[in-house]
Amino acid sequence: MSKKRTNKQYAQILWEATKDVKGKDLEEVLKNFVLLLVKEQKFKQSDKIISEFIAYAKKQAGIVEIEVTTATDINKNTLNEIRKVFGGKVEANNKVDKDILGGVIVKTEDKILDGSLKTQLRNLKNKLA
Repeated sequence: MSKKRTNKQYAQILWEATKDVKGKDLEEVLKNFVLLLVKEQKFKQSDKIISEFIAYAKKQAGIVEIEVTTATDINKNTLNEIRKVFGGKVEANNKVDKDILGGVIVKTEDKILDGSLKTQLRNLKNKLA
């Protein structure tokens, strides 16, 4: 009995199989990959596998994705300044959450930098209690 693969593992298999392939060869690899998904009853997971594939491909290319949460919309210049902090290739998405009151929260794949006013007030309240 073989172990079931995760969506991330399928994404990595697809990336490895397609990274240096073009044209008709790429079409053939993709066709075989779809057949593999059907055979292993994972075709319904294809959207999730594609998302994992995109994330893995970006990681292989050295692209860091960050999510910047602010209480209000920020302009592109401010977003670009935040991107510069991380250096290299950075894709930044801005999310608005009025509940943070002010400041900024930056999430990467493995870190959360929370400089929100809401968190600072909560920390102050805990120190005073």
